[in-house]
Amino acid sequence: MDNTLASHDYSALLAKKLVIITGKGGIGKSLIATALGQMVAESGRRVLIIQNAALDQICPLFGLPSTYDKVVTVQSGLDVLNIDSVANFRDYIVEHLGQRRLYDTVFSNRVVKSLINAVPGWADVMLLGRLLFECELRPKHDLVIFDGPASGHFLNLMTTPDSVINMGLGGPMVKETVRVKEFLSDKSKCCNVVVTVPEELVVSECLDFLPKLHARAPVTLAGVFLNKTLVPPTEVAKSSPASEYAHRIHAAAAEATAMLHQGLVASPDLATLPIWSLPDVGFIREPIAPGFGRQLLTAANPTRSSGDRA
Repeated sequence: MDNTLASHDYSALLAKKLVIITGKGGIGKSLIATALGQMVAESGRRVLIIQNAALDQICPLFGLPSTYDKVVTVQSGLDVLNIDSVANFRDYIVEHLGQRRLYDTVFSNRVVKSLINAVPGWADVMLLGRLLFECELRPKHDLVIFDGPASGHFLNLMTTPDSVINMGLGGPMVKETVRVKEFLSDKSKCCNVVVTVPEELVVSECLDFLPKLHARAPVTLAGVFLNKTLVPPTEVAKSSPASEYAHRIHAAAAEATAMLHQGLVASPDLATLPIWSLPDVGFIREPIAPGFGRQLLTAANPTRSSGDRA
């Protein structure tokens, strides 16, 4: 049965209020978050990309300095915010609870850091709460994209609400955590996608990660981006060492791609996940231009569901 989708069909994904992106570090996760954000912004919707990174990966893609703890407009309709735990705690007390005087009187950076470190999972819950805040409580944007942490930490982040709720504690923190989990669990509003590349080890790790994410995360898994797919090498000078190397690399990538499809088809829970294949654009050396995101995402190889069993 052919479940092939149009190569540019991201409509179900982008109908959400929150799209969360994860994957192994260094394989283009932030670039895909940026491409999605730019494409949606250029369609007339307002987009916010949120990071929680030691080093901002997105503003430099637009030729701007790295940012920290402030919203930066990188292009019309497209904003970027990189937050840290201390700044996020301040925003929670001041903006969410409306207690600026309490924060200014009681808390200092040292006190905040001590509190965050003293309560397991608090920083993660407040990070997830910030996503809820931007999507529901201060809806200045039509779409929020969270450029999430790499897959190793991401699963811990996604399971933090359950860990906090199951501590048996009470009070506003647990109440807020329940509200965060309910929001993340809403399939009509939130989803996550995983980025991988056509390399055997990376695909193997992805196939190990996906069932865990599906089983343990409250957010619905919406699909997989297969980034950095290779164009078949030319047939010119096929016997040259360079050409032979190119053919070997392409063959290995094709095997890894087949491995990904077969691995998803073998899992009843994952068999219908769409796989969006994106071309390898190399290292981004210059600021990306308007239209870059749409060009990248619609230049994808024919997108197919892993549910194709033929």
